[in-house]
Order: sequence, then structure tokens, then C-alpha cells
Amino acid sequence: MSLKRVTIFHFFGFKVQADASWFFIAVLIGWTMSSNIYPHLYPGQSLDMYQAMGVATVAGVIFSIIAHEVAHAVIAEYYHMPIASITLFIFGGVAEMKGEPSHPKGEFLMAVAGPIMSALAALFFWAVARLYAGYIAIGAVSQVLDYLGDLNMFIAAFNLVPAFPLDGGRALRAIIWRRKNNLVMATRIASEYGAAFSYGLIAFSCYRIVIYNDLVSGMWLGLLGFFVHSSGAYAVRHMESRSLLGMEKVSRFMHNHVATVSPDLTITDLIDLYINKHYQKSFPVIDRDRLVGVIGLQSVLSLDRHQWQWLHVGSVMEPLTPTTVVSPDLSAADALEIMQRHAGEQLLVADQGRFLGVIMFRDLANYLAITMKIDYNKPVEKSRTAY
Repeated sequence: MSLKRVTIFHFFGFKVQADASWFFIAVLIGWTMSSNIYPHLYPGQSLDMYQAMGVATVAGVIFSIIAHEVAHAVIAEYYHMPIASITLFIFGGVAEMKGEPSHPKGEFLMAVAGPIMSALAALFFWAVARLYAGYIAIGAVSQVLDYLGDLNMFIAAFNLVPAFPLDGGRALRAIIWRRKNNLVMATRIASEYGAAFSYGLIAFSCYRIVIYNDLVSGMWLGLLGFFVHSSGAYAVRHMESRSLLGMEKVSRFMHNHVATVSPDLTITDLIDLYINKHYQKSFPVIDRDRLVGVIGLQSVLSLDRHQWQWLHVGSVMEPLTPTTVVSPDLSAADALEIMQRHAGEQLLVADQGRFLGVIMFRDLANYLAITMKIDYNKPVEKSRTAY
């Protein structure tokens, strides 16, 4: 669990978690339903009844979003596209893949699985609402179920819009990918449709605010438009970076002139002989030519200063993990993704326990910035032939 995300449960080997923004939207949904929507749809009830209906609606929304994203995840896993987690956030939910889609068919089926699940959920809620109203009574329960049915059908229809990164946009990307055999190009084209759709949402939000004085819905439509636009732009940059770095190995960007320390070194000597001279934020720990750990400046500063003279590096060093050590033959794109996912500035590079050097986040970022700038400034004729 992180400060920003809370794990709700595990399913099929991946985490279902909630972003901090989801708690805000959950409260907003519950308050809006209990204070505005249900009093209008089902008048004459007590405040407690409306609040209970609001809480039930929030629970139904959570179920609906998780069902939608789990449908994505199950199909992705079937087509060998592992899912890292499902996260609820302010605009709904997202299934985060560990890598990129493996082939167009898997991408297409994964994309449409979510809307299909939402449509099925809508039919389920509507059917239960009709049964409840027919055999028991038309009341609070049937009202909530009807609303959840309407909401799920809206989620299905909205997500089928062919605007990346919506599900319809991902399906469109898969079709273009299949025809052009180029995932980067497909992502760019699908994102252009997404950008056009986002501009439409923003324009419509301004229309709602100016003409109808509908500030709340106008604001949310505008925010959704900005989200679609920014997500699509990020997806393009991410795909371009993976395309460029995917052809390079970690060894190309590795620095091998790195100061290392022994596990027998005291913290006082570490500071005097290494930190004050080499200005590194962290030092690989080498014992008998084997990489055994790493010690960083933050770990040293967290220690009691009175213990520096007798504490040794080996007793306080950080253990090696797959998120701190990589192979020189690993794709540079995968190394960048590890650093981005874990907010790291560098990774140690080792081969069968033998320390080789470090790879820095800033070097990969600078390489991408320069390479992309050159690529975007190429003559049009040459850039087209690249595809």
C-alpha cells in the first residue's frame, strides 16, 4: 500500500486498488445522489432513506467499474498481456498492463471486453429492478437498480467512442495496428481521434456553462476532455520512447566508473572517504568481487550520528531486488519503465553477481528528448518512409 493508493483486494494475481482521488469522487457521488438525484426521482422519502440509497449507489458504481476493468484484465491475461493492477480513480478505473499489448487481436478483444461487461451489467441491473418491482414493490431498491443499469449502459456507450485512450480508441488502434503493422503509428493516429474528441468535450463543457449556466456538469465534461487529451498524448510519448529504447540495451547507457564500497567499512569512513569525495547519492557494496547490496545517502542520514563510528555498511545496506539491479542485456525501455514505476534515479547493472556499472534515468530521458526532437524535425518524405 502506498500513500496515494489503497489495495482493496487481489484478483487473478493482480491488485485491485483505489487512488486517493477515488475517495473524493465516491463521496461526491453519494452526496449528489442523496441530495439531488433521488429526491427528484423518488420524492417524499426521509433523509436517512436518501442517504442509504446514495451509499448503495456508490457500492454499485464500485462493483460496476471493477467488473468493467476485470473484464479487460481477464482477456489480457488470456492473451499473455499481464496486468499489474486495477486502479479506481477520479474518472473511473484503469487496468494497468506490465508491458505493451502483444498483438492486435488481443488488444482489440481486451478493449471491447470492458464495454461488453458494462452492457451485460446494465441488463442485469435492469432485469433485477423489474423483478423486484413486479414481485415486491416499486421503491428505493428498484430506483437504485434502475439508475445503476442506466449508468452501466452509459459507461458502455461512452467507452465505445473511437477516441484513444477510451476502449473504442484502443479497439481502433488495434485495427490500425493490424493493417499498418506498426504499433507506434497506430497509437499516433488513434490519439489524434482522441484529441479531436477531447476538444469536442471541452467545447461542449463551455457551451453548458455559458448557455445553460450548468457549472457542475460543464466542469466535469471539461476535466474529462483534458484527461482524454493528456492521456492520449502520454500514450504516444510512452510508445515512442519504448520504440526508441526497445532497440537498445542497458549496456549502451551504462556508466562503469562508479565508486564502490566494502561491507566492512564504517559509516564514518563511508562519509569521509567516499560520500564527501565522490558526490554519489548511493554506493554499490562489493564483497569478494560480488555485488551484495547498495547503501544510499538517505539511509546514512536516517542513522543516529553517535552510531556512525561503530556501525558498518554491511549492517545497514539495502538488499538487492529486481527493482534495483538489472542485467546489461535488458532492454533500455524496460529499465526506464522500472525506474518510472518505482520513482528511481538509477539502477545497478550486474551480470551473474558481478557489478558492471549503473544506468541513470537522466541519461535515458536526455537520449529520448534529443532523438525525438531529431525525428520530429526530419523532412516529411523521410519520416514517412520510416513506416
